Amino acid sequence: MKLLRNFYSRLKIKYPKANNVFQEFKKNNYFYFNKHKISSGYYFYRLTRAEKKGINLFKVKMPNNSKLPLIFSRCEEKGKESKLHECLAIPDSQLLKRKSPEKLVEELSNFDIISFDVFDTLIFRPFANPTDLFYLLGEKFNVFNFSELRRMAEGNARIKTHKPNFEIDVYDIYEELSTMCKLKKEDANVEIKLEEEICYANPYMLKVFNLLKGKNKKIVVISDMYLPSKVILNILEKNGFKDINSVIVSCEHGCSKGGGGLFQVIKSKFGKSKAYAHVGDNESADVYGAKKAGFEPFYYTQCNFFGNQYRPSSLCSPVGSVYKGVVNNYMYNGMNKNSAREDFGFIYAGPIVSGYCEYVNKVVKDNNCDKILFMARDMDIFYKMYNKYYKEYNNEYVITSRFALQELIVEDNLEEFFFHTIKSRCNRGYTFKRAFNEINLDFLCAECNKFYFNEKDYIVPEKIYKAKNLFTANKDRIVEQFKNKEIAAKQYFKQKIGDAKKVCVVDLGWRGSIIAYLKYLLVDKWKLCESVKGVLLGTSINETSINLQSNGLVSSFCFNHTKNRDFLKNGNWEVEYINLLILESIFTSNEKSLVEYDLDKKTGKTKFITYNANPNKKIIAEFQTGITKFLEEFEKVRKSYRKYYPITAVDAYQPMSTIASSYDYISRIIGDVMDTPYAIAGLNISEKEYVPLGQLMADRKMIKQWPI
Repeated sequence: MKLLRNFYSRLKIKYPKANNVFQEFKKNNYFYFNKHKISSGYYFYRLTRAEKKGINLFKVKMPNNSKLPLIFSRCEEKGKESKLHECLAIPDSQLLKRKSPEKLVEELSNFDIISFDVFDTLIFRPFANPTDLFYLLGEKFNVFNFSELRRMAEGNARIKTHKPNFEIDVYDIYEELSTMCKLKKEDANVEIKLEEEICYANPYMLKVFNLLKGKNKKIVVISDMYLPSKVILNILEKNGFKDINSVIVSCEHGCSKGGGGLFQVIKSKFGKSKAYAHVGDNESADVYGAKKAGFEPFYYTQCNFFGNQYRPSSLCSPVGSVYKGVVNNYMYNGMNKNSAREDFGFIYAGPIVSGYCEYVNKVVKDNNCDKILFMARDMDIFYKMYNKYYKEYNNEYVITSRFALQELIVEDNLEEFFFHTIKSRCNRGYTFKRAFNEINLDFLCAECNKFYFNEKDYIVPEKIYKAKNLFTANKDRIVEQFKNKEIAAKQYFKQKIGDAKKVCVVDLGWRGSIIAYLKYLLVDKWKLCESVKGVLLGTSINETSINLQSNGLVSSFCFNHTKNRDFLKNGNWEVEYINLLILESIFTSNEKSLVEYDLDKKTGKTKFITYNANPNKKIIAEFQTGITKFLEEFEKVRKSYRKYYPITAVDAYQPMSTIASSYDYISRIIGDVMDTPYAIAGLNISEKEYVPLGQLMADRKMIKQWPI
């Protein structure tokens, strides 16, 4: 037997994911595990083999008559035709099917006394695991390795105690802890205060509770817990659970739910002839323990237990635990019924916005900048959330675009302008006439013959050099063509910059060319400020971005040529391009895209020439709603403890990176987003020339077909 235990211990260390799944299996199959040790052990062995082979652990067949929450597909059945703006994915908030609060109340109303478990039922902690609270305590106490010491102290205190059934309270734990580090017994009050601060109500159960109280039902709260009943009552009342008839805790009665003792305490208090029901999240204690004591059990699947199967296991930092706890508690409590895109914004885009906003503050501080310029349109939601939750510096939202700025740099950067306006259209079905028309240089059509090509010719490699000669010969006329646009842009940026000397320009990515353009215009040409520092969410691997980061002009948060390259999924440019388009689709705004600046002839003020329409308004609104909800929930529980929970690039982007390769799911979420097939800006792109991202993904073999 000792040999088997040693073998099991080695497997636990070698295959941590398998062990996590197995521990959840044990937790939710308490009696089955004790009766069927051999089949349970074989199940663990098969889990380790699956982890070794990279197989989804939840697909490993479990022993008969045992259960774990099912892994629900996030996609509807195939064969359903896609329609514009129709999302074909199942919302995460609707994966776990729960009864409505009203239905549960209707069933509970048949009983005289209803008891509720506390933690993970009535009350949530903002962590993936309850013991993750110990990390925050360790930071407050400034005690190295506090989490492990705290767990050891509880185990030792239970072994040493003379109290019935090894039931101890938090002061017993800290008395033992005082023998292991500098803390004293009285420091237990710090843990109590922290519990009171970070705990919050489960909105589903709060509604159930209040509906039952409205029916004058007697409600009892019980918990297998080391916190005294008065502390638990304070937590409950602070979070809206008022007029509780009784609070019964294991550490004060010397018995537990699992053994049935706490339920007998309730019966002795209210009478054995009453009809009793109990609601809780632990199958062993709240179902079998209650049933054994004559209570009708109502099982409430724990949000973290169900949700952690969807969260990245590699996200193991302290703030990662807060992220998982907040997401799981929000998505699966039973009260929220969002659209799939709202849920996507909440789960995957929300943490990126949070982390990036904090990173921007760090860059601004390190570079002594005195103003932030958030670039339209991709920075719209970042700008809104920055000012609501993270504002430390003056900032402005700036209407701009790469194409609009390219017109302004022609005088000293003709090659750059030519590359993006003509060369980028090569072999893509463009005639020179159409290209010249789109970039507002129609007069060049009459000059083509002088350079041995025709305006109606398609842009192909062998004619590129001829067009380049045309541009060089007509440089002065091109510069003059954009003169009023430069005056309009300079006037606009002067207003936005004000008296700032050092400006931080914030954008999404990916080459960083906008940063370079603005540095040239704002500092070198117009002299509106002394310096520009660029911050990007991420950069693709190309010569421009590498050079801009190497010379210090640009700083990248999530990924670049040296950091987190696996997030970029570099290797296939066509696939990488779609991944970047997906991010742009999630973070863009409802505004129309800017084509160029111009001067109003009557007022002399700057006006903006934009595309006629934004075809993605409904989709964008859903993403932004989800992001906004995430920041509201996340900062509600984190704002007082931000210094203990810094968000790194990995923390912020890991959830998005994990899901980004699930192209079937992604296409169902975002496939109806309309975009241009290439990153080409211009005046005359019509709505007919937009294509859904799903089609672009299918063209690049990322999904089998579109429409799905």
